[in-house]
Amino acid sequence: MTYVLITPTEWPDNRDVRLDVVEFGGPRVGLIVSKAVGDAVTRHAVARRLRAAGASALVGVDTASTVVIRALPSSANVSSDVLAQQLSSALGKSGLRATVPS
Repeated sequence: MTYVLITPTEWPDNRDVRLDVVEFGGPRVGLIVSKAVGDAVTRHAVARRLRAAGASALVGVDTASTVVIRALPSSANVSSDVLAQQLSSALGKSGLRATVPS
C-alpha cells in the first residue's frame, strides 16, 4: 500500500517561491522504508524498486507536488509491477495526474 501526501500549492510567498528548499523541476518525492520492511538489503531493494516505479508513475504529475511514499512490510514480498500499479493507483486516487506504467 502507498500513501500520498499532497502539499498546498499556495505558499506564504506571494510569488509562489519557497526559499527553504531548492527545486530544479519535477515533483519532489520522499521514501519511507522502515525496518518493519526487512533488513537493510531488503529495504534498499524496495527503495530502488519504488524509485523505478515512481519514475514512470510520476509522469504527468504537477511539478509543484510533493509526494511521500511509505512502503509497508508487504512491499518486500511483491513484484516491481505490483508496486508500480499500487503507486499509480494511489496517485490517481489522490487527484494527482498520473499515467499507468506500461
